[in-house]
Amino acid sequence: MKSEITTIEHNELESPHAQEVEFALLLSRLIDTVKQDPEQLRLTIYDFARTKLKNDLSWADESERQRLLGSLETAIRGVEKFSIRSDQLHALSPPALAAQPALLGDGPVDALNDYDGVARQAPELIDISAKSSSSAAPRRGAMASTLFMFAFGGLLAGSVVAGSVYVMRGNRIQTIKPATPQNASLQTSVAIPQAPPPAQDSSPGFPIPSDYGVYALNEGKLSELEILPEQVPDKRVAMSTPVTQPSRTTLPSNRVKFIVYRRDLASNAPERVDIRIVAQVKRSLTFDSKGKATFVPVSDAWNIRNISHEFRVRPVAGHPEMLLIQAENADFVLPAGRYVLVLKSQGYDFTIGGPVTDPSQCLERTEAANGTFYSDCQKS
Repeated sequence: MKSEITTIEHNELESPHAQEVEFALLLSRLIDTVKQDPEQLRLTIYDFARTKLKNDLSWADESERQRLLGSLETAIRGVEKFSIRSDQLHALSPPALAAQPALLGDGPVDALNDYDGVARQAPELIDISAKSSSSAAPRRGAMASTLFMFAFGGLLAGSVVAGSVYVMRGNRIQTIKPATPQNASLQTSVAIPQAPPPAQDSSPGFPIPSDYGVYALNEGKLSELEILPEQVPDKRVAMSTPVTQPSRTTLPSNRVKFIVYRRDLASNAPERVDIRIVAQVKRSLTFDSKGKATFVPVSDAWNIRNISHEFRVRPVAGHPEMLLIQAENADFVLPAGRYVLVLKSQGYDFTIGGPVTDPSQCLERTEAANGTFYSDCQKS
């Protein structure tokens, strides 16, 4: 078989069945390149040729598509008939005769004469390296190039069945055998692309506020906390000045976390935050001029105590200006009552709803001549 890759030059007016001959010659030359399992290889090339030609005929109208596809099917039938006959002759002939290529002589032309009964002259085979591209019409040149590409691609696909790989070296086709202990150096490892790891969800798992502020996170909902007008005293001071306004934020559950969205804390966040108790004054003990003690009920009066619960501060992933404040022990709950979250001497007020049972939430006030004193409520 000649080592040069050839194409077909023909005149459509002189040869009305030129496509069939062109398909037949190209398919025959490539099929004869391998000798292992030729039947399976031919089927692979035929299927690949059909698919490739259909994809490359987007420029043609329906009649032209049908004509060219029909030409391919006619060529396939002729090549298959010739190939079966050639296989039988190879099996019966002596080795020296069977090894001789029978592609460039009368084989394909005779096969074409057989299946339709019309005698034709085979078109001249021209070497690509010596042929000027200007001698053929643009569509015919593109057709020849396309046919060679899909035929060569089919050869590569069919080589998997035949057990060999065929590669181009300049204008020659060479064979690389499967790797064995003797030629393992020719085997090339192919890296199998790994699927990218699943994208990690950056959502923190709770609602994120859109405005700056301090929020209580309770039962999956955000509640903004208001600042008390009174400054929170140092913890060394037992009681603050009286708070006369009731809490405006009441939370239904005693399992609560807090989200702080403040720019000033982004680079200077504390490690822990105090939740201070704001106890209600239930009654006041007063003395008249004669020193007689009288208990008077009190309403709308609270005091910030130095009793507190310490919560841990954690960053919020993906939100550098936010802090998450929660109890260090996941099982901890705040008893019902009123509290303030303390940030830089500012108190953010909230109330845990429910019946108040914590004694530290209840105060009695004693107003004496030498000052005002507070104590825990006495059990009645």
